[in-house]
Amino acid sequence: MTGTEKTHNIHLAKRWMITIGIFLIVQLIFIAVDGTFLEPKLNDSGNLFARISSWILDSKLFTEWINPYSFSFFNMFMTIHVIAILIPAVHGIISSMFSKK
Repeated sequence: MTGTEKTHNIHLAKRWMITIGIFLIVQLIFIAVDGTFLEPKLNDSGNLFARISSWILDSKLFTEWINPYSFSFFNMFMTIHVIAILIPAVHGIISSMFSKK
């Protein structure tokens, strides 16, 4: 293994450790805040954005299927966060499988 490949692997490992660390810290915060008086209050006004967000948060996806938390916003945020982590992971796996060695 050349020095460039080794440096690239170290940077890649460091980036994944930071990403997973941030994810775990956010999940610990959600666990600590979920079900307490510290939960954020969502705006109930009748504007379009509030109606769309309440429609998304009250959907079965975040109330029945994906529900590790009682607060549906945390469920939605966790789902988006997992998808944002999986996209580069799948891209990295595919690119490493088809890269020239």
